[in-house]
Amino acid sequence: MLFSKATPIAILSSLILLGSIAGVRAAGLPTLRVPTLAHEPAIAGRVDESWRGAARIKLRYDFTNRRRAAHPALVYVGQDARGLDVAFVVTQRSPVVASTLSNGPGVFGDDNVQLSLNPQGLQGFSYQFIANARGARFQNSSENSAYAPHWKAAGRITKTGYVITMHVPFSVLRSGGSHEWKAQFQRFSVRTNATDLWSYDPNATSPFDTLYDGTLDDVNPSGTQGKGSSRPAPRFQPYLLGVGRSAAAGGSTSQIGLDMAVPITPTASFVGSFHPDYSNVETDQQTISPTAFPRQYQEVRPFFTQVGNAFNETLGCQNCPQTLYTPAIPTFRQGYGVEGTQGPLTFAGFDAVGTQRTDLADAVNYAHSSSGGIEQIDMQRVTVNTPNLIDNTSSFNGGYFSTHGHWFAYGNYAREDGTFVTDPSQAHYGELGAGLKTANTVFVLAHQFVGSQFNPVDGYQQQNDIGGYLSFFQQTFHFSPKSKLLDLSVMLNDARFWNHLSQPAQSNAGDQINIDFKNLWMVHVYQQSSFVLASDGEYLPFNVGNGAFVGYNLNSNYGKGIVYGEGPYYHGHAANWQFFDTMPIRRNLSFSLNFNENSYASNRATEPSFKQWLDSASVNWQFSRDASLSLGARRINGTSLPTSYFAPSFTPIFADNLSAAFHYLHGHNEFYLVYGDPNALTTTPAVFFKWIFYAGAEKGT
Repeated sequence: MLFSKATPIAILSSLILLGSIAGVRAAGLPTLRVPTLAHEPAIAGRVDESWRGAARIKLRYDFTNRRRAAHPALVYVGQDARGLDVAFVVTQRSPVVASTLSNGPGVFGDDNVQLSLNPQGLQGFSYQFIANARGARFQNSSENSAYAPHWKAAGRITKTGYVITMHVPFSVLRSGGSHEWKAQFQRFSVRTNATDLWSYDPNATSPFDTLYDGTLDDVNPSGTQGKGSSRPAPRFQPYLLGVGRSAAAGGSTSQIGLDMAVPITPTASFVGSFHPDYSNVETDQQTISPTAFPRQYQEVRPFFTQVGNAFNETLGCQNCPQTLYTPAIPTFRQGYGVEGTQGPLTFAGFDAVGTQRTDLADAVNYAHSSSGGIEQIDMQRVTVNTPNLIDNTSSFNGGYFSTHGHWFAYGNYAREDGTFVTDPSQAHYGELGAGLKTANTVFVLAHQFVGSQFNPVDGYQQQNDIGGYLSFFQQTFHFSPKSKLLDLSVMLNDARFWNHLSQPAQSNAGDQINIDFKNLWMVHVYQQSSFVLASDGEYLPFNVGNGAFVGYNLNSNYGKGIVYGEGPYYHGHAANWQFFDTMPIRRNLSFSLNFNENSYASNRATEPSFKQWLDSASVNWQFSRDASLSLGARRINGTSLPTSYFAPSFTPIFADNLSAAFHYLHGHNEFYLVYGDPNALTTTPAVFFKWIFYAGAEKGT
């Protein structure tokens, strides 16, 4: 066992007393002492007199094409008593792409700028703040996958490009009292696919590699998180849910509940959830994409978006099982947890208490980065208790990456015990891997085994009872500024696995060539051979991986493409094609289409041959920065393709779904008004109203 039987909260609370290890400042990377401005400058999409005294830097390096930026953006950096102030002055020859008005991930489909912050250097939480030329904004954080505090951004399109001004409050960052922050400033262009950076090192393998970020000195010299305290504000998140529907559909109802996060140190919090609502009506996760394995779904439940980020951490992993897959945890009455960082440690633990069921999990991750390399060790345990079963899964993962040699090596191990385990020798998972990773080259060779009884109740794995090797290689080539080609990449993969009886269990082998043109077109051509040991004991092909993809303008919000694949599948042959397109109707209004068809021709007289279609359309209307409305229609009809993990029923599905969702988030209030449920196959004839109030700290902080 990796942990004692003490509660996760008791274990993890003791860790916050450990001291921190200071990050290492890499030689040769830029450092900027952040000047203090007398007042917060004007956040109005222009650099005026109020920005006097701000430091100036330039984004001189084009990371995508590995050369100096064609038009380096000028960045102004300063701070006032309450937060960081940043202004980007961008010059570009091509027309500015700025289709998004409402705050959200749509800004990634526009020309945008990004401020990345790691207040505790190479440790602790990371934050990203992104804005487009219209001032629409989005943010990410390792603190919480639903991180959405209020910060300021304003944009203005000019004759030569655009200007974006930002203000990020210190109160929405868990800095741990640090005044020396790792930081990166970026600018992305849709039409050139170029990402220009402030801080660059030839050893960097990604523009988001924190190890090669620059340093901001003397940040937040007063050391406040707002209102004179170094500890972030607590968040209390009560909600009110009302559902209107007919008696035949279950009747109308209402409920209230509470989620909360109370800091216990500057970088750790106690998290609680009482009578949670997990209607998830705003997320459509339906698909008919061919697969031999169980589908994975996105977690959107607030309790797990906060406590779940520390779990399943590995330095390397190739199609490995997840010992914690939170969508497998059913609705519970109340939950308690602790999550946070302390020096090189990231930790989390929770206890979700349901009706005659308790799900507990805890994890500790140690990660140390220096100019020489990255070392990482992770320990995790997940337990399920019900009157009929007990299930425990413990895992240990570790690895090292050499920043100078670009090589890496890792090892992962997990063991399960409990009610369903009768042979402990078949209830474990292990993987050893090594490889090479540079900005343009990736090579991985790994050995993996998953026992026939390794099947964590709160976990996810594609297939158990397998053991063998897998390999992957990718090489990317960049072309000169005068070439019509932007880049070309070649990928090769091969994997062979056997079960404990030395019978073939799974194999995958294929290759792919991706060509990206400077006129925004891209072409991918691929072939793949896949075989899996099915639930009935047959070793069968599950392959629609011989085909091609043609896409246009996929970096934007108005991308379109067509995909076709075919190959031997189950007891016959299958083909899949898909077409998708998003187009502007008018300013702030867009229309999306998606057509998907599967066809299956069986070689057996006792099996049917059939087709299945998924057709969907949606309209998105962006009212303002804070509000948007989506209308959707979807139809699934026909028979689903067989999978390897259960015997097919060959039962046709005829399902229609209509949905509408209005969303508003501003400051401490969030509203949903939803008709139907896009997660359901058919329309739920119900109207959902949900109001969430964020008392204290804002959403996700």
